[in-house]
Amino acid sequence: MNLKVSEKAQKDLINIWEYTFQKWSLEQADKYFNILVHGMNEICKNPDLGKSYEYIRKDYFGYNQKSHIIFYRIINNETIEIIRILHQKMDLHNRIIGY
Repeated sequence: MNLKVSEKAQKDLINIWEYTFQKWSLEQADKYFNILVHGMNEICKNPDLGKSYEYIRKDYFGYNQKSHIIFYRIINNETIEIIRILHQKMDLHNRIIGY
């Protein structure tokens, strides 16, 4: 499957990396970034990994990676779009509806 990453998801990744770097270290920021990228690759291999978040938005799924949820949708048989990457404690509904 092809992977499309939305602008907001790209910004989420950058913000997560910067926060982790400032709070902990370069090594930890890179490690956590790689965990999130690995999660996106796993979604591409098996789109059924995530759970439905249809109560937030139709056809949206989320896959947990450590403290974050990778939100995605299946566009067609060939493409998955990563919508957002949000911390589990965030107001998920409002952040996704604003997508």
